[in-house]
Parts: sequence; C-alpha cells; structure tokens
Amino acid sequence: MNKILEINHLNKLFGDFQAVKDLSFNVYEGDIYGFLGPNGAGKSTTLRMILGLIYPSSGEIMFLGKKISHDCRGYLSNLGALIERPDFYGNLSAYDNLRILAELSGLGNVSNRIDEVLEEVNLLSRKDSRVKTFSQGMKQRLGIAQAIMHNPKLVILDEPSNGLDPQGQSDMRSLIRRINKDRGITVLFSSHILSEVEEICNRMIIINNGTKIKEGNAANLMNEESLNVLVKATDKNLLVASLGAVNLNFTIVSDEVYVAIQEMEIPAMISKLVGRGVDILEVNQNRNLENYFLKMTSKSDV
Repeated sequence: MNKILEINHLNKLFGDFQAVKDLSFNVYEGDIYGFLGPNGAGKSTTLRMILGLIYPSSGEIMFLGKKISHDCRGYLSNLGALIERPDFYGNLSAYDNLRILAELSGLGNVSNRIDEVLEEVNLLSRKDSRVKTFSQGMKQRLGIAQAIMHNPKLVILDEPSNGLDPQGQSDMRSLIRRINKDRGITVLFSSHILSEVEEICNRMIIINNGTKIKEGNAANLMNEESLNVLVKATDKNLLVASLGAVNLNFTIVSDEVYVAIQEMEIPAMISKLVGRGVDILEVNQNRNLENYFLKMTSKSDV
C-alpha cells in the first residue's frame, strides 16, 4: 500500500506550551483514517500543520512522497479540507459560492464540475437556493462539495458531523464512504462521535497531550484489551462458584455477573462452565470504541 501522508516526529510549541510532541503516523492510499483524541489533545493543531496554516517547530510532513515546506504550496492542489464549520456567503446561492471559490483557486470555468459535486452531496436540487436557507447538515455537505471540487487525493475533515442530528450524522457517514469508494479519495477525519469512527474507519490513531497513544485497525486494537463479558445462567450462585473454581476474574454489578476475559478465550470459558453443570442463558460482549478510547486516554493522563 502506498503512503499518501507521512507524519514524522512532529512537534509544535506555542511559547512554553508543547501542543504536539514527537508525533508520527502514516495514512495510506484508500484509507478512511480516524484521528481521535480528547479536547486539547493536539488534533486541530496537527491538521492545521498538514494544511500549512501553521508551521511545525520540528519534524516533517511528507505528502505524496514530498516534504511539505514553508515556501512550497503546490501540494495543496491535491488536498481538500473542511475544518470545523464551513463559512459561506449566506445571501448567495450554493452554486455561486462554489463558483467564487473555484475562481479564487484558479480552477477556471468549472460549471459542469460544480453540478457534479452538488449532485454528489445531494444538493443539486438546491443549487440556486441561498445558503442562509440551508440547515446545518446541508452547509456541512456543501463544505464537502467545495473540498472535493478540485479532485484531491486526500480530504481532511475536522468534526464533519458536529452539530448534526442523527439523520444528518448518518447522511454524513454515507457521504464519506461514497467519496472514498466511488471517487477514490483518501479521507483523514477527526470526530468526537466514536461510534461513527468505529463504523466507517479502517484505521485510526488516538492521541492525548500531543502524543500518540495507539494506532492501527479499530477492531484489532480493541482485541488487545480484556472484555467485560456479561454471563447469565439459570443458577447465578452456581455460575459464581464455577467461575471461581476455574480461576476466572469476575465482578458482580447490579446483580449481573461480568467476566474479564479475552475474546478468543470465551469458547473455553463456556466449555468449562458447561462441564461444571452451569446452564448458560446468555454471553454478551460489552466492548466498543468509546470504552477503549476512555480507557486509553485516562491511562495517558496518569
């Protein structure tokens, strides 16, 4: 797989405060790459350095195999971005907003292209409507339209679902998948909606206090941690006694029994319990990215 973005030992200081500390990660062509961290973790600072809005104190950023430098802005022609909430001229139509942005970017006459991207984000029927009449979700989708208008190799989305209702969030997930799969655009996106990251990202990084905590495939990362598995049986007392007898760690919360165990060990646990006469009613894994994220970031704060 080809690397499209390489972050190597990146540091950023604001006076005495170090916002990003020796941060390294890679984004590969075709990724939907999740960029996670609590508020103040250094996410927005990193994204702004990639976009050349601020400059690193040290380290390097490689895009499409070339180092990003202060005096070279040509790489931006292959980058698109939606940073926080998009800002448009409210009294102008969606079409005119994109036309002005295209002219300012030196794209020339792109009327057909504007219609294409408006259709892509499901706004073609509103191309002549003034943006001030748009909902927040429509403005976010218009922001993505401007980000992909020049056919970039990589799109950076910073909290694209921020402020959207559940339907808007679902539409945003579908749109991100579509531009990634159908247009072949690699996506680097930051979100506080962890279920969204878990659902659509093939890879992710978690940072805190400006430094990397974990990077990799979401499912594989969570498999590193023990699960809290809910186990129900016809006889709870026999279940508890049997878990103790086979040396499994368990806790009882609100009269429910949870076993701390790796996923691959669950079949053996069930066999041992059944072998001791336990009639099992339910085994339910209690694991998601939110639990993993909270555990990882709380560790890094210690």
